[in-house]
Amino acid sequence: MDRKTAVHDSFRGSLKTMVNWQLDTPEELVQLLQVIEQRSHGNTLALPQQDKVQSAWEGVLFSLGKLSMVAPLSEIREILNFPTTLTTVPGTKSWMLGLANIRGNLVPIVDLQSFLTGERTARGRRSRVLVFSGPQMTTGVLVGEMVGMRHFSEEDLIEVRGIGENLSSYVQFGFRQEGKTLPVFSLSSLADDPAFQVAAR
Repeated sequence: MDRKTAVHDSFRGSLKTMVNWQLDTPEELVQLLQVIEQRSHGNTLALPQQDKVQSAWEGVLFSLGKLSMVAPLSEIREILNFPTTLTTVPGTKSWMLGLANIRGNLVPIVDLQSFLTGERTARGRRSRVLVFSGPQMTTGVLVGEMVGMRHFSEEDLIEVRGIGENLSSYVQFGFRQEGKTLPVFSLSSLADDPAFQVAAR
C-alpha cells in the first residue's frame, strides 16, 4: 500500500469511527479528535515544493531626447495621441503646453523634455501623451516617441548611475535588457516635485 492510500484509509477509518462512536460527553469528543489527530500525523504526505514564481514588472518604453526610458505601467492611467486642440493658459511657463479636454475633464498637458532640459519635444507620429494622477490633479506629459510595452524580471533590475542632475530626482533604479540600460522614470516622483506643480511664470 502506498502512502497516499494509507492516508486516505486513515481518514476514512476516522470518519467511520466518528459515525459509530456514540458521543455522550464532551470529554469523549475531545478523545475522538485526539485519535484523529494522531492518525493524521502518523501518515502525513509531503507536499511537492512549488516552483518559485518570478513577478514581472511592466512598463512603457519611451524616448526622452536621445535617452530611452521606462515609465511604470502602474502609474499610467492612459496613453493618448497628442490632442488636436489645446487651450493655452496665459502667464505659464514654456513647458506648459495648455489644457486638453479629455472626456469632459480639463487636463494640463506638459512637455516633459522641456520641463527637464528646456528643449522642446520634436513631435512626430509616434509622440504620445502619458496621463497620470498626482496629489493635486491629473496631468498628461508629452513624450517624443512611445516604443511600446516592456516586461522585466527581478534579474534585470540594476542601479542607475550618472543619469544627470535633471533626472536624478525621478530615477531610483533601472533595468538591463538586450544589452541596454533602461532607467525607470517615476511619474509619481514628478507629480510630487514642487517645481512641476507650479506652472506660473
